[in-house]
Amino acid sequence: MGQEARVSSIPALKQLRASLGTFAKIASAALEEASTGIQRTRQWLREDQYRFWKAQVQARTEQCTRAKLALKQRQVFDRTLAGTPSSCVDEKKALQVAEARLQEAEHKLSRVKAWSQQIEKEWSDYRGATQRLVTVIEVEIPNARARLDKMIDSLEAYLALAPLEMPRSGTEQPEVDLVRPGEAPAPVAPEHPSPAPPGPAESVEAPPGTTPAPHGNPVP
Repeated sequence: MGQEARVSSIPALKQLRASLGTFAKIASAALEEASTGIQRTRQWLREDQYRFWKAQVQARTEQCTRAKLALKQRQVFDRTLAGTPSSCVDEKKALQVAEARLQEAEHKLSRVKAWSQQIEKEWSDYRGATQRLVTVIEVEIPNARARLDKMIDSLEAYLALAPLEMPRSGTEQPEVDLVRPGEAPAPVAPEHPSPAPPGPAESVEAPPGTTPAPHGNPVP
């Protein structure tokens, strides 16, 4: 094989897979809680508050109309009977109260409409800002966990089929003869070498009782 598999900790991969799952659950719950809160506020503004204050504007408009009619009738009645205009203090106060309440309802309805438009804009911005995180939670993290599962399964199968090689001891030395091309192998020296024969220049000691001759065999 041209490559090596370096496996340091399979449990670390399993821990990473579990951590990704935990993060996805926590982030998803946080996004769901925020979305639910925004949706409740939208519904409260668009339905509850809008319908309430719209109905209040209609009801207070009718009250204001009745107060104006009552004032008109009192003025006509007093002019007809007394021949002079009446102050109509009570009718005028009732009309002032009705007009003030109508103005309050119209102001609240206009504010509800403005808040509804604002929260729709904020809702759109929120969805755009969190879309990347939603994609990570719903798509990228599940894909990453699936890849980790495959890696863990492959590594466990690899370790099961290919056990680790036993290391050599530090005292063992490999016996390898290195012979270069064109060279003869080096001779092996014997454990007990024999002495070399004497050379021609070396003298040989004569045996006892003989006298060496200058150019001949020894004389007995």
